Amino acid sequence: MNKLLHSFLLIIVLFLAYNKHFLAQTFTGDSIYIKKIMPLIIDSSWQGSIIAFTAKDITNNKLLVDVNGLYKLNPASIVKLITTGAGLHILGSNYRFKTEFGYTGYIKDSVLFGNIIIKGYGDPTLYSRFFKDYFKKNDPFDSVASKLTRLGVRIVKGKIIGDATFFQYNLPNSTWIVGDVANYYGASPSGLAIYNNEYSLYFSSKDTSRKTNLLNIAPLSVNIELINKVTSANISNDQSIIYGDLFDSTRLIVGNIPFNKDSFEVRGSIGNPALVAATELKKRLQNNNIIINDTVSFRYEYNFTADTTEIVTIIHQHYSPPLSEIVTLTNLYSINIFAEHIARLCGWQRYKNTTPEMACTAVNRFWQKSTGNMILYDGSGLSRYNAVSTQQFINILEFMYNQSSYKKIFFQSLPIAGESGTLSKFFERTKAKGKVFAKTGTMTHIRSLAGYIQPDKKTTIAFCIIVNNSPLPSNLIKQKMENIILQLFFN
Repeated sequence: MNKLLHSFLLIIVLFLAYNKHFLAQTFTGDSIYIKKIMPLIIDSSWQGSIIAFTAKDITNNKLLVDVNGLYKLNPASIVKLITTGAGLHILGSNYRFKTEFGYTGYIKDSVLFGNIIIKGYGDPTLYSRFFKDYFKKNDPFDSVASKLTRLGVRIVKGKIIGDATFFQYNLPNSTWIVGDVANYYGASPSGLAIYNNEYSLYFSSKDTSRKTNLLNIAPLSVNIELINKVTSANISNDQSIIYGDLFDSTRLIVGNIPFNKDSFEVRGSIGNPALVAATELKKRLQNNNIIINDTVSFRYEYNFTADTTEIVTIIHQHYSPPLSEIVTLTNLYSINIFAEHIARLCGWQRYKNTTPEMACTAVNRFWQKSTGNMILYDGSGLSRYNAVSTQQFINILEFMYNQSSYKKIFFQSLPIAGESGTLSKFFERTKAKGKVFAKTGTMTHIRSLAGYIQPDKKTTIAFCIIVNNSPLPSNLIKQKMENIILQLFFN
């Protein structure tokens, strides 16, 4: 860097450090990129937002630009890059989650004198809407019905029990906010999950008084009493919030949905997925002419003490799609529950412990040599307590691209600018379309973007931008982030 430019940059940095309107900013890297990015970062229209940005040419091992790259900020959903990258290495790309079906007691004269038990081992994909084709060919409930029929069972004198005790903690993460946990994106991890642990509410919003009418709940086995306070408004997206406690059947929904809709879907989180799974299996068995004489029940770690005398005869083992496919969907569509379950199984694999704390410990320790310590409270990025620097993300991205045997799986899991997943609305009709491969992150006052840029066939740039505490509208933050990428790499 020439002395004149160096002096100019030093003056600017000192000015920012002492100007009351800005935090102290740190700029390092190639002078060409610093000169381009500086006016984009110090622009007063950010209104006091905290911004960190790091970009590195990982083809030529050259740092291009780093702005506040050591600041640990809340990264939102790009945490999933940390979780899925670690998960591929700790579990392996061919890892499949398991669910076991068995019975206790004995069979005599076409009667099963005992309980049917669904034992979950943390599979987040059981009857997932993201794997519909898979379950057309691998339907575990139908398989259980067929196997019981072949065993001659016509009557079950016992319960259908959903067992989620494999997870030692089947509750929402303690650092998630109350406005999230009853909504689909805040669905609690569970040792026995089903339907992504979510249900759908369908509303009509054609009433001119702005009142809405609940038309349907799906699946019907989700037992909730809905207090409907949601109204319609001249908006284009879902702006409702569901409130409710875990295992409580009462749900309150407030906020707004778009006006003049015949059937508008709002998704919430299932409070007791193990019970829903047992109920759904009971219905399937009854549809196959197997009579169930007793009720359905559930087991979580807090209400069940293992009976060492219980002997379970396993009749069917169901396996999920391979982890490689789950990782792809996790990053492409930012599926929180998939990421949380991957992290929990990392904790189990490393420490035989499925608590959120050990899940985060397993993920964090995998990356520690590359990144140093990160502050992780969950695997999905929903926690407001997470804190990771952009430099740490660059280290992870560089490792996954240059050193990991899972490079192809990881890279192909990322949304493509203007084309797929959560990045389909980014960089539309720009030179960056199809050349940015990245994971997005969004929470109130937070936006982030991390992944790879391939401006030409010979160069790959790892980048990460995180914006925290921004009073700006989310769509305006998105535009400013896009402008940084475009000005630096496509101008």
